[in-house]
Amino acid sequence: MKQLLEHFPWKPSDTLLSLGCGSGWWEVNLLLHQPCREIILIDLNTQVLSLEAVQESIAYFEKKQSSSFSTLVQIFHSPITEIPITPLSIDGIFIFNAWHELAPLEEILPVLKRLVKPGGWILLEEELSVDQRRIHEGCAQELYFQEEIDLQMASIEFEMSQKLVKEKQTFYLKYVKR
Repeated sequence: MKQLLEHFPWKPSDTLLSLGCGSGWWEVNLLLHQPCREIILIDLNTQVLSLEAVQESIAYFEKKQSSSFSTLVQIFHSPITEIPITPLSIDGIFIFNAWHELAPLEEILPVLKRLVKPGGWILLEEELSVDQRRIHEGCAQELYFQEEIDLQMASIEFEMSQKLVKEKQTFYLKYVKR
């Protein structure tokens, strides 16, 4: 997490979105260290993402860090294509270990382009195929090669800004909207 906070900062005034966020655990921890104005959490799984789960995460990290969580949280259980978010209102999007699960990308990509402000960003934390096509152990979905993601992002006018190794074949990839 320290690497993420050092290399990919956001502003206290930003509105951020996390797509495929699960219970929001990572987002709560990050935003306790570096708050923003608002975080929109999106996950289709109502069993995993709930207000109670997010509140439990907030209580856990507030106690652990002896700090107070100040970011406004919104939760949605609908596909991003159906969520009423004002165009050009999002400063940044987190997608932690979920890019390979998003479908159909041909519908999702234009929505990401529509929502993110010019100069805004999409930050992926993603396990990649490197030398050969790999399968994600947790969900059995095919993992992308970085070149495939680069082309997907270019199709919606985002370009690679930063790349950091997280683990052996897991990377942080930041794309900025032109």
